Amino acid sequence: MRLPGDEQLDAWRPPTYTVSADGKVDGARAGTPNNWGRWGDHDQRGTANLLTADRVVEAGREIRTGKSFSLALPIGKRSPLVGSRVATIHTFTSSTVDDIVGDSSALGFQTSDDVVVMPLQGATQLDGLAHVAADDTMYNGYWAGLTTARSGARRLGIHHLANGLVGRAVLVDAGRHLQLDPYTGVVDVDGLESTLAAAGVTVEPGDILLIRTGWLGAFLSAEKSPRTRSAGLAPSTAQWLADADVALVATDTRTVEALPNPEGDAVLPLHIAALRDLGLLLGELFDLDDWARDCAEDGAYTGMFVAAPLPVVGGVGSPLNPLVLK
Repeated sequence: MRLPGDEQLDAWRPPTYTVSADGKVDGARAGTPNNWGRWGDHDQRGTANLLTADRVVEAGREIRTGKSFSLALPIGKRSPLVGSRVATIHTFTSSTVDDIVGDSSALGFQTSDDVVVMPLQGATQLDGLAHVAADDTMYNGYWAGLTTARSGARRLGIHHLANGLVGRAVLVDAGRHLQLDPYTGVVDVDGLESTLAAAGVTVEPGDILLIRTGWLGAFLSAEKSPRTRSAGLAPSTAQWLADADVALVATDTRTVEALPNPEGDAVLPLHIAALRDLGLLLGELFDLDDWARDCAEDGAYTGMFVAAPLPVVGGVGSPLNPLVLK
């Protein structure tokens, strides 16, 4: 038998910081800008707090035609494998075929039941606030050690957002307006502002910003796609997003931000700035093409956004079927 050799180990030193009974790293500091403490020292919802009842009512006024657009990718055996996670498994525990061929249930009742096994971030999905950490801390100063394989996210779990995310949706069709290369394009502050200006839209606090780069459509239509690069937001947009006070940012890409990082060597710096520092929710793999075509036709780039993460207790992400109503 050809046994593998022992893997190389790195030296490890225990951390020197302490963690309070509230689960906070003593002395932890967020980056700039940040929302730590803005909604209280024990807040676990981040920018979802911006989706107030008044803003939900205002979002309802965006419905003018009654059109509804699902922004979700299909899930199942014929669904595309787009992200970096393993493929979804969809199988059946019983089928009406069983009864037809003589393998009947004890009750003699013809029924089908099925099971889905999938990564919670394996399709159109929302990143939870416990998804990433930096310097051993997560949003609002919570210790990264609170997320364990045994118990999941003991703070900042996705279930805190299960009441739903409802607000005004704003489409930023950067792919169309900037003629963005779907693999190498970068949407910086100037790109955001020029695209919004062309659409005649002013971003308001609590808005849900949906940014189309064209990457998803290009990836799905290409016979062979460069999987290591994708268009997206520049890390430097973090300050603009903070100033705009948006509640959620989602794109038609795997990582929201441009990959690899176009502004340096840091790995996914916008994830750190958004999820850890701002508590800003990020959505990935949103299929925006149908809605974008309709917006281009009628010139209306806003709508009402409705989505609800699954109440997976301690989860760090959730699949979504986001809807935009116009």
